[in-house]
Amino acid sequence: MSNKYHLHFDPVVLAADTADAYSSKGWTALCRLLEKRGFNRFEAESILRSKHTRWAQTELPRQDTSTSFGRYLDRNNIVPGCKEVNALVLGTFSQFEANAEGVPCERGTMPGNPEAGETLVPVGTPACCNPHREQYWSM
Repeated sequence: MSNKYHLHFDPVVLAADTADAYSSKGWTALCRLLEKRGFNRFEAESILRSKHTRWAQTELPRQDTSTSFGRYLDRNNIVPGCKEVNALVLGTFSQFEANAEGVPCERGTMPGNPEAGETLVPVGTPACCNPHREQYWSM
């Protein structure tokens, strides 16, 4: 069973978890591409479930799906943490909320902040945790 909330991911598992999205042809290759480019689990799943997979298939040749999709990402400046990707994550995963910069965050705790849930912590920030799933000292 996959840990859907882990930031790093196994492309094969993500491909299986998102097989119900628009088109799963070449899905594992797309997942590997997203992992290689540094997208986290939430960003990758949000992209796979978004309009971008459909638009890329329409606009680009289908001989090599992952290469074409990589060109699509480059042409549209879709990179980890960009505004477009942050909006996709916020629209896909209801447990996140945006901070003032529009970055997906969880209510959590960080060292020096004893009040769990008082801090908006950007997803993927090292040395932070979601107090509902883990404890800081266990990380």
